Amino acid sequence: MNDPLQVTSLSLRPASAFSYDLGIHGTFTLNFSIPGVTPSSVVMVSMTEINANGQPFVGDATVTVHNVAPGNGNVRLRAEVDWDSDLSVRVYFLVN
Repeated sequence: MNDPLQVTSLSLRPASAFSYDLGIHGTFTLNFSIPGVTPSSVVMVSMTEINANGQPFVGDATVTVHNVAPGNGNVRLRAEVDWDSDLSVRVYFLVN
C-alpha cells in the first residue's frame, strides 16, 4: 500500500445536501450550480437510478461517479450511466 503524499487536517462546517434528477446515459461531464461551493469545498457525490415514483433502486445498469471538481458556485462532475438509452438517475451532492 502506498503512503499518502500529504495529510491535511480540515475544519468542517455543517454540511449541505443537494440533489438533481437527470435522464441520461453514457459518459458525461456536467456543471451543477450549487450555492456556496468554492474550490476548497469538500464535495462528495453519489448517483443512483430512480423509478417512475422517484424512489432510488439498484437496477441492471452500472452507474459510476468518476471525477468531482468544486468551483466557484458550481461542481463539475464526470460520471457514467452504462446503458444504451437514457435512464432516470438522481445525483446527490454533500457539500462541506
